[in-house]
Amino acid sequence: NQLPSLFLIGPDRVFIIHGDDVFDIVISFIVLGPALTFRLGPNPKNLTTADLVQVAGKILTRTGPDLTQIPVVKETRVESGQFLLLSVLCMLFILVVLAASTTFFCVRQRSHLRMKEKLASLGTDTSTDATATYQELCRQRMASRTSERVERPETLRHSRLNSVSSQFSDGPAASPSTRSSTSSWCEEPVPSNMDISTGHMILSYMEDHLKNKNRLEREWEALCSYQAEPSACGVGHGEQNSKRNRSEAVVAYDHSRITLKAENNHGNSDYINASPIMDHDPRNPTYISSQGPLPTTVADFWQMVWESGCVVVVMLTPLSENGVKQCHRYWPDEGSDIYHIYEVNLVSEHIWCEDFLVRSFYLKNLQTNETRTVTQFHFLSWMDRGIPNSARTLLDFRRKVNKCYRGRSCPIIVHCSDGAGRSGTYVLIDMVLNRLAKGAKEIDIAATLEHLRDQRAGMVQTKVRSPRL
Repeated sequence: NQLPSLFLIGPDRVFIIHGDDVFDIVISFIVLGPALTFRLGPNPKNLTTADLVQVAGKILTRTGPDLTQIPVVKETRVESGQFLLLSVLCMLFILVVLAASTTFFCVRQRSHLRMKEKLASLGTDTSTDATATYQELCRQRMASRTSERVERPETLRHSRLNSVSSQFSDGPAASPSTRSSTSSWCEEPVPSNMDISTGHMILSYMEDHLKNKNRLEREWEALCSYQAEPSACGVGHGEQNSKRNRSEAVVAYDHSRITLKAENNHGNSDYINASPIMDHDPRNPTYISSQGPLPTTVADFWQMVWESGCVVVVMLTPLSENGVKQCHRYWPDEGSDIYHIYEVNLVSEHIWCEDFLVRSFYLKNLQTNETRTVTQFHFLSWMDRGIPNSARTLLDFRRKVNKCYRGRSCPIIVHCSDGAGRSGTYVLIDMVLNRLAKGAKEIDIAATLEHLRDQRAGMVQTKVRSPRL
């Protein structure tokens, strides 16, 4: 009765009986000659193969040979829970790899689509090869002109941040090279995204003007007789507002003027001699053409800057010409000044060349404690009723303005002395060139100028032909 008995129940089950204990734990056994190979299943006592062999050996040694030296080979088995966890981890890894691959593919596809759209915007009337050829010609032309440019003196290459505004209080200095500097910007190449059909249209327009030398004169005579409708300026000529105008000849139209919030104005007035200039969107002005501030309207000017959300100001006049004040200094010479509820801090000033400089202001609304950075581009060498010293310098200036403004949705404030002559010329040039860059199929400068004069009186006041243009 003390000896164990082995009973075979079914094809794959073995019961081991020892005394009162019955072990139903042996499964998957194989008998080959004198050898018995078996595998244990889960059991409530957590017995292992070695435990079973040890018990069997002790029992069998009482009546048979010593079996304590029987070699035991443990079979390594991965638990089902561990297998499930490993499977889940593998699946997560595969999903992460697939997600990363999909994201990368989508980004690449989006980049390709943008490139295709950009190429498509170059024009649909001609082949891609023709467009590329024309663009390459433009690049070669710009490269040759750049190589002909004389380098600036080495003294213009050092950067500074402190104010030097006082050098320009009475007009443009002859040359500020001893104390001036270029900014940290570099001369960037001019991108050419104009399609070949637009290029041919421009060449045809220029050729027609060269052949018909009187065409410009006839267009100007017709523009001089043009009268905007409506053209009432009753608000600007009113008793309270007439003293806010530099010139009685250039006053904002009643139907097209910037209105200030009277409750925030130091004089409880909504008037400023400035006009919104629309291009293609009649709801959102592209520019604000304004007169240069007077000593009594500086706070009004900064209120307009704040309420219009402007971050770029283009100034096209020196403060004084031949002893005649053209514009009051509306920024601090250094440090900060307060104009009603607006604090203006001069952050930096970069002299780009002897023709223009760039200032950065920190503008704060003292009522709301909100702040904003405003950049002013100041062109120094454009005299009243004259022309710039160089068309190339003016175009470089415009490119710097547009590079700073790029991506904004607010209007650009453009002002000279009266906000009409030089301001109108700059706006006209910028508007026409922007339209050409977008692929315009015709040029009508006279009609564009009429469009500007519908919105502000006196835009582009004189016709002066430069031998350098």
